[in-house]
Amino acid sequence: MLISEVLKEDLDPKGPEVTIGDYTTTHFFMCGSAIETAEKHADKPGMERLIRLQDMVYKLEKAVMDDESTQEAKDLAYKLHDAVMDQAREIGIEEEVADYQESHLNSIVKGDPEPGFGRVDLKEEYKGGLRKWFGQKWVNIGKKKKGGGHPECGTSGKKRGYAKCVPASKAASMSKKEKESATRRKRSAQNKAGRGGKNQKGQGNKPIRVSTSKKK
Repeated sequence: MLISEVLKEDLDPKGPEVTIGDYTTTHFFMCGSAIETAEKHADKPGMERLIRLQDMVYKLEKAVMDDESTQEAKDLAYKLHDAVMDQAREIGIEEEVADYQESHLNSIVKGDPEPGFGRVDLKEEYKGGLRKWFGQKWVNIGKKKKGGGHPECGTSGKKRGYAKCVPASKAASMSKKEKESATRRKRSAQNKAGRGGKNQKGQGNKPIRVSTSKKK
């Protein structure tokens, strides 16, 4: 995957996008939270530059989702993330942007959460302008927090497989047995591919996807 070619490619918007100044995004369908941020602060100075930078991040994430993450992609992801956060800080919305931008960085460089986790362009996720995915919290059902519940996605243990991430609402509706089954199948698939944890060969490549529900 040649990142320079991917970022230069001229594409028409494929999902819900935003326009600020002279720029219309092409890959904001990868992040519902970014759409809301852009709409809320559209009139603030510096927002056009911010959405341009964010669009590059989401375009890179889409490329990784369709192929795999290379060292070039990871290096660029870090540079773009720093640029995004610097611009958000200048505008005065750093905390709001950081809430979701960090997850997209981790998606590209770690594969956790899985690239494409925040898409809002699918029919069941985007209807009549209502963004089902906006602000949705993703949790790792493979781990438990002290006091109950599951930690947010974004980390993957050193020895165990990548996190099994699902929306918090989905996790709440799953039984203990269903969670254990989904986690076990995810880790089994990762281990078979020799990609069982952070220090294992193959981390950062295209994620191995396993259905949350066991096929009958």
